[in-house]
Amino acid sequence: MSSAPIDAVSLTGSTGLNDTAATTNAAIASDSLDREAFLKLLVAQLKYQDPTKPADTSQMLTQTAQLTMVDRLNEMTKAFNESAATQRLAVAGTIVGREVSFNDVDGYPVTARVDSARVTDGSLVLQAGDHVVPYDAIIAVMAPASTTTTPDAPARSTA
Repeated sequence: MSSAPIDAVSLTGSTGLNDTAATTNAAIASDSLDREAFLKLLVAQLKYQDPTKPADTSQMLTQTAQLTMVDRLNEMTKAFNESAATQRLAVAGTIVGREVSFNDVDGYPVTARVDSARVTDGSLVLQAGDHVVPYDAIIAVMAPASTTTTPDAPARSTA
């Protein structure tokens, strides 16, 4: 009897396990098991299980719970990404018209008024004068420049 490791593909023979081994090997090779691959693997395990030794029900429930958890995590990730995109657009709306300070491509400090903002590839990008500025490059944001001056109102007496 040999003590060499057993290859899953060598066990397939003509019993119809080729699909199971191929699915298992593909899942292991890709290092990511999506919902469809997981379900195919689960169905193949059920289809080709030994009738005298049925699968452990607690293990099946654990696998189903893991699949449900992965689905919920995917839903949460999608919701988070949508929320982040909305937040970037909200920031873009509040920064247009304000003065921002940043370093230009040569590393010199520049202050310019933001003319427009857009989301490109998930990142907020500002148009400030002749400069295209990634939001992450902003050093400071100042209040919008006032175009008219108003005299200070006299202080009121509360007596």
